[in-house]
Amino acid sequence: MKRIIVVTALVAFALSSLSVSAAARSLEAPSPGGISSDNVEWVKHIPFSAPSGSGGRLVGRYFYALDSTKLTIYDTKDPLNPVPVGFLENPHEPVFTREDVDTNGRILLMPNLALAPGPLEIVDVEDKTNPTIIASVPNMSNHTFTCVLDCKYAYGSEGFIIDLTDPTNPIVGEKKWGDGKAGGNNAHDVTEVAPGIVLTATPQIMLLDARKDPMNPKLLAVGMTPDQRFQHTAAWPRMGRDRWILMAGETNFKPRCSDNGGAFMTFDSKNWQKTGTFELIDEYRVSNGTYADGSPVANALGCSSHWHEPRPGFRNGGIVAAAFFEHGTRFLDVKQDGSIEEAGWFIPHGGSTGAVYWRTKNILYATDYSRGIDILRFKD
Repeated sequence: MKRIIVVTALVAFALSSLSVSAAARSLEAPSPGGISSDNVEWVKHIPFSAPSGSGGRLVGRYFYALDSTKLTIYDTKDPLNPVPVGFLENPHEPVFTREDVDTNGRILLMPNLALAPGPLEIVDVEDKTNPTIIASVPNMSNHTFTCVLDCKYAYGSEGFIIDLTDPTNPIVGEKKWGDGKAGGNNAHDVTEVAPGIVLTATPQIMLLDARKDPMNPKLLAVGMTPDQRFQHTAAWPRMGRDRWILMAGETNFKPRCSDNGGAFMTFDSKNWQKTGTFELIDEYRVSNGTYADGSPVANALGCSSHWHEPRPGFRNGGIVAAAFFEHGTRFLDVKQDGSIEEAGWFIPHGGSTGAVYWRTKNILYATDYSRGIDILRFKD
């Protein structure tokens, strides 16, 4: 009996050690790239044009990144040493260059609000060394566009649906994806979580089914926060089979986090087929601090959660990497009950992190409005 008690105590101690929050972690020695918790290592930096951008997409071994002057395609066969293999000179917005560029590896969707009134440019990226614009759809002033059904269709953040069955001859649909639906057409972004299944970042988030009729998708379920806040990013791990939907809000240009910066949130999808609803479970917000504690004294762009991505292997809980502007990259542990706990962080020198992309289970690319790409290693 005594032996069982001792073993049980040791197991309990080990489990408690695994759940130590980032706030209790020691500070890693500052690197040339920034400061971090002791479980995050800065590996290297790849500069962009100045000012930089936050848009990117990782498909297979290729990383497609936009800055304010061009599209660059990187070969990431060696995850720690991405090699640029193709460029497309194309001026974009001088500061807030396109976010969340989308591609299936053959064609790429590139909104461009710098060329008023804002075309959507279709880029052939099959030859990685020679990306080429093959079509331009005028009057598409949508903040983001998303590939649906292997990029045979494009869904815009303002509701536009474009038929890309022939990508050299795009056809704009007469209807919008939010017509007649509770969430409307005013989204920041939409995400295809499974082939033909689309999740919207709208104040009332919507799950849409575009499989049978992509030009007129069916509403399947909705979710809402009590304050009907602005939603920035939507993700549903494991192609919509995970229990937890991961959302992020955005509240910009507020220098103090006490001004209620945008939160990272978990929504419960349990029984959504019966209830038609998703329930808000928990939210995480950053705070101001002293840098040494992992938080800047103040913020320029704000304390908002921006783009996030679950770590490979996420299953009804796990690690999520999230970009928080001057708060850098935060590593968040989503528990089995949907609660959220900070598990690590990296703050770049003079940076403002816009988006994050897992290349492997431990290697991450963080794109930055001010710097370019920071390559990080997350160490469990």
